[in-house]
Amino acid sequence: MRVFCATLSHETNRYSPLPTNLESYREFYLFLPSTREGAHYLDAPMEGVNLYAALKRRGHDVVCGLAASAQPSMPTRRDVYEFLRDEMISALQSGGRFDAVALFLHGAQVAEGFEDCAGDVLARIRSMVGFDVPVGVLLDLHANISDAMAEHADILLPCKEYPHFDFENRAEQLIDLLEATAEGRVRPAMRVTRVPMTGTYFTTAEPMRGFVDALYEMERRGEVLNASVCHGFAPADVEYAGAATISITNGEPERAVQVADGLAARLFSLRDAIAPPFRSLVETLDEAQGAAERPVVIADATDNPGGGASGDSTFILRAMLGRRMEDAALAMIWDPEAATLASRAGEGAILPLRLGGKCGPTSGAPLDVTARVLRVRDDGFQMGQGMRCPFGLAAAVAVDGVEVVINSVRNQTFTPECFTAFGIDPKAKRYLVVKSQQHFHEHFAKFAGKIIYAKAPGTVEQASARYRNVGRPNWPIDTPPFRRFGREWA
Repeated sequence: MRVFCATLSHETNRYSPLPTNLESYREFYLFLPSTREGAHYLDAPMEGVNLYAALKRRGHDVVCGLAASAQPSMPTRRDVYEFLRDEMISALQSGGRFDAVALFLHGAQVAEGFEDCAGDVLARIRSMVGFDVPVGVLLDLHANISDAMAEHADILLPCKEYPHFDFENRAEQLIDLLEATAEGRVRPAMRVTRVPMTGTYFTTAEPMRGFVDALYEMERRGEVLNASVCHGFAPADVEYAGAATISITNGEPERAVQVADGLAARLFSLRDAIAPPFRSLVETLDEAQGAAERPVVIADATDNPGGGASGDSTFILRAMLGRRMEDAALAMIWDPEAATLASRAGEGAILPLRLGGKCGPTSGAPLDVTARVLRVRDDGFQMGQGMRCPFGLAAAVAVDGVEVVINSVRNQTFTPECFTAFGIDPKAKRYLVVKSQQHFHEHFAKFAGKIIYAKAPGTVEQASARYRNVGRPNWPIDTPPFRRFGREWA
């Protein structure tokens, strides 16, 4: 089978203080077909999955039209988005005839002048390949599903887990469906049912765990080819932001509607029970200090770089220092200037350091501390869900009983490597602070005595009052019962 594949991935937070330009993509990963820049990425893990490599392993003739991903941040500059999109489209146009198209699109990407990047890409591809070539799209769990995405794709297949450790399995499932469709063994009938709720839901806890397990079971029993739910990403602040259910059957559109609509009603009924257990900053630290278990892992969820935050907020660290919470470690504060100063001072040095708080009000005020440099390195990295995530020039410093990792390449905390790479044993600490909302859970839950999700001030606030464009009515902004998408929700 001759397959065109491409990746264009960015989770857009309209309220992030960080711009998104071409260098933002180069920092994470970027392959341009016109110049072959970044060609080494074709054989490397990307976003936990590499569609090109997966298709090649199956013996297909594959053309990669683009591989581009940037860390969550502001809407992509218009000229940058158009350049990347046109790279992809040009490669498709010049590539000849294809039997299938396989894409990885985040699904929550916004650019200047483009509210629906995924829909824009899919509409252009469909106009070129026609309706006889199946178009399948792997999506992030936090995709916002637009009408254009549903119209122009034959298969929309998001990952199911949060943390997203199942991307590789979902990619294989997408390829299975594309092969079967191209060979005429399957006629996918897809239904997308949008659900008027915005939020984030952890699949590691009940009842969301049971909801996701039921999706797997429906597929196992052959009731559907695929059953999925997207949680949506409200900070993209587009009209269609929010949750959606997806079902795909083999030539049974009525069955697809029945399944997706039923899942949507079930998800909405669970809305209060699946809301994350966020605690205020005071509640978080009170609970942590009163816990007998150790280590207590505190998730700094609202300063999560994986949601568009800068990763340099000081609210939790300032409060911990004020309470003299010692035997603690924090990873990571994004502060290239502080990392450079610590590096120049050298390991063992004691120096005054202005730490964090550099990206605006959601970062808090900088902390002026006296720090002892524990370790400096420029070759450290973590492997997060298949991604190689370098720290850049980075340092660990001790500040009044708290060991703080400072990085210069912005990234969330995926794994304990953020500590161990600097000689810090996270299992031996009483308190661990990780700048991540949920992806840390995959590795830290294996040894955490207790996990607390903190809702300190930050860019990724779980507050809906600021959204200007999200369609209404929508829970939790509005209180049910109400009518939307042609039906009653209670």
